[in-house]
Amino acid sequence: MKVIPYLNKPFVIYIALLLIFISSFAVRLYHFNGPIADWMSWRQADTAAVTRNFVKEGFTPMYPKFDAFNSLNPKLLPDPHRYFFAEFPLYNILSYEGFTHFGHFTIEEWGRLVTIFFASLTAVALYFLVIQYSPRRVGLFAAFIYAFLPYNIYYGRAILPDPMYVFFSVLAFFLVTLWTRYDKVWLAILAGIGLALAILLKPYALVLLVPVTYLIFWKWKKKIFSKPEFYLFAILSLVPYLLWKTHIDQHPEGQFATAWLYNEGHIRFTGAYFRWLIYDRMNRLIFATGGFVLFWIGIIGGSTKREGLFYYLWLLAIFGFFVVIAKGNVTHDYYQMPLVPIGVIFIAKGLDYIISQNTHFYQRVINILVAVSLVMMMFAFGWFEVRDYFNINNPAIVEAGQTADRILPKNAIVITPYQNDSSFLYQTNRYGYTVGGGKIPWWVKQGAQYLISVNLDTASHYWMAHCKVVTKNPQFVIINVTQCQGIVEAYAATLSGI
Repeated sequence: MKVIPYLNKPFVIYIALLLIFISSFAVRLYHFNGPIADWMSWRQADTAAVTRNFVKEGFTPMYPKFDAFNSLNPKLLPDPHRYFFAEFPLYNILSYEGFTHFGHFTIEEWGRLVTIFFASLTAVALYFLVIQYSPRRVGLFAAFIYAFLPYNIYYGRAILPDPMYVFFSVLAFFLVTLWTRYDKVWLAILAGIGLALAILLKPYALVLLVPVTYLIFWKWKKKIFSKPEFYLFAILSLVPYLLWKTHIDQHPEGQFATAWLYNEGHIRFTGAYFRWLIYDRMNRLIFATGGFVLFWIGIIGGSTKREGLFYYLWLLAIFGFFVVIAKGNVTHDYYQMPLVPIGVIFIAKGLDYIISQNTHFYQRVINILVAVSLVMMMFAFGWFEVRDYFNINNPAIVEAGQTADRILPKNAIVITPYQNDSSFLYQTNRYGYTVGGGKIPWWVKQGAQYLISVNLDTASHYWMAHCKVVTKNPQFVIINVTQCQGIVEAYAATLSGI
């Protein structure tokens, strides 16, 4: 490629990768020490709570716990042990080890550091994966775009296990590729471990078996069944998750209700389904128009002999995840994180296709200007969409939580009604319940001692009128529900519908 001749020199590329990693790390430090009250704070709070409870109660990775006694599954009884079996807590293990061995940062900051490190490392890993199939410049473009895509910047510093899952999925593809290239048993073992970690972090990583199977059979075809390392790879990839699933199924009260994720409301393949996933998420939020154009150019630009169908099957596997988990993907925008690495690969291919057209000088200049404009559009529009994600959605929950942490006993059990959002409960640094209304009398009977509300509604005023108010201001109220005028039963009878 004569336009950028130095991009094929290894030394220059390694310097570029180092700069991408450092810059990727740096931009994700934005709002680094902010409270967990920004976008998707409910899921971040649950994740951070597991790490904090490792510190407070002891390191029990086989029995991760969050802060709420009410079950993750509303159809089940309360969760007296506060189990949180959403994924294997590898993310929390690393955050805990960083906090306990190195300190300096808070538990929340260590969680963000773990995310930032793996998100930045994914950009580098993506480069090394892509160059196995595409020119080096495509790999460099992909690494750069992955590092600085605004959607990825926000979620690449959120306290979530998903960015780590994305890293291990890219790493697994890279290791499988090396295994098929060099046919070494140790590479099969490493590939199996990489894929196992991805599946343990997010079970929907099972869809990655589609492109993985393609890579393996593309290399060996039916001969693969005579290779012992194939069975070793399969065992290492799948057995850890099967063991973990068997373990957590003994405690259904500690697992999220998942039936609704598949197709609640029969949304799959409706107009709203396509509008949300294609127009709103892919076009507006994630690839931000400019990248969306490059994405489709990359798809129609075809594949090289080295690429085969790998990229297309990877993308198809992610789309398969969108189809199966239809309602979940429509509801939560962070579910689309697995799309980002393969998406930026096609964006990089589209970018390369435009600037590599063998036309006369003036047309090449125009092509470069168009490509640069689309990239700038992607970053500018993308930042416009995610800039508010960093904002504190409701400062009152932070103030109320900090006040409760300061004045209430350390072993106090609290009720923090916030639409079953545990981010409010997390701010208090206490255990308790996240559902209020008619449930309050039940929680009081179960041992709850304080009601903390930032919504001074009918329920809050009722308890304020009959119980001891610890503190109150226009933003929140803290009520001692153990010092009342015997109104628990009366409340349950008259306000149970609240």
